[in-house]
Amino acid sequence: MHNELNGVLSPLEVAAAHHKINVDILTTSAFLRSLPSIGEVILDSMPQSIISVLAMAAGARITHLVNYALCQKHGLGYVEASKAAGVQPLSFSASERDVFVTPRVEAGFERLAANAEKIKLRTPDNYFDGKANVSWVSLSELTSPLLGGMKKAVQKHRPLISGKVSNSSAVSIVSWCEEHSYFPLTNLLEPLRSSNASGYCWLVPNDALLENVRNLLGADYTVTSLPKSLSKLAQQFWPDLIESSDQLAKQTKDYVTHSRRWYYLDRLVNIGMYPIETDGTSYWRWIGNKGVRLFIPLRAIGFYTVKFKIFSVVEGMERIGLKCFLNGVLKKDVDASAGSEIAIEHHTKSEGELVELSIVPQDSVQVFDRALSVSISDLAVYWEGETL
Repeated sequence: MHNELNGVLSPLEVAAAHHKINVDILTTSAFLRSLPSIGEVILDSMPQSIISVLAMAAGARITHLVNYALCQKHGLGYVEASKAAGVQPLSFSASERDVFVTPRVEAGFERLAANAEKIKLRTPDNYFDGKANVSWVSLSELTSPLLGGMKKAVQKHRPLISGKVSNSSAVSIVSWCEEHSYFPLTNLLEPLRSSNASGYCWLVPNDALLENVRNLLGADYTVTSLPKSLSKLAQQFWPDLIESSDQLAKQTKDYVTHSRRWYYLDRLVNIGMYPIETDGTSYWRWIGNKGVRLFIPLRAIGFYTVKFKIFSVVEGMERIGLKCFLNGVLKKDVDASAGSEIAIEHHTKSEGELVELSIVPQDSVQVFDRALSVSISDLAVYWEGETL
């Protein structure tokens, strides 16, 4: 991390210098805190995403829509796993039709006997018809055709809208905002232009909401030296976001202070884990003999470490060999015992990456109708301060 800043930066830019994920956390938290009488939030991100956790902490009613592009990439098992985690098999589209994700042989699993899963592609206006109070629509990507299908929704609900904007679509989205009296902004609260697009953006429905967010984020302040502690910077510039007594502030402070987030195993999109178990204190899930594929959303560009613990090893064995792959690349080949912690480093170059962690055991034991190897717990992702 650089010890000095090149020029004068805003507090948000300083937060980004620590790690770009901090801007997502702080800006999302500020918008959620500024929304009046927050109602329903529509997300096409996974249930365990950071914006989903923050929206839940703010008391929003959350609806998760499936990301059709990810379904096409990861196949039928991913669609089934998403549905099991509470995701609706519906995706926004500029045109309406039903599509089917069909079985295929993937990663050594024979899926030819499985049934195809239907995904409904629907225009936003069709979907929002009959909805009572939609406060925020967060999509993986904002395009002009998709926004063109939100005319009725915008007139009725005036929701906050957010998502990734590409350089090529920035001009048309700015024009759409002018037509519908929205303010298009980047994650750093700068006016959206073609030159600063290709990142997560916010389309803000009114100036009162924007002004409140700017005040919460200290947008009019500047920083001339880079503090070593982001938590101290947060105390100085974002006290309302981290020091209020409600759950949203507590969750925001936890992210900013610890640079870490937990993934709850019961809501984790996965292929290959048995149902969650507990003794009242700890929670764990067993991995079968064919291994497990875990889908972990990473919010922003930067360095991360994925960690999990081996809660237990199947009775009769003290250690089991595990091969751990990240996006198909072998990262760890270890002999694991109960209590072992496994850490896997990763750098993502794109916003909103979904990484696939595969854990493949080398041995298993048949216990009644289940082939068991190891159980895992305490899955977490840590973001590392930028050092380059």
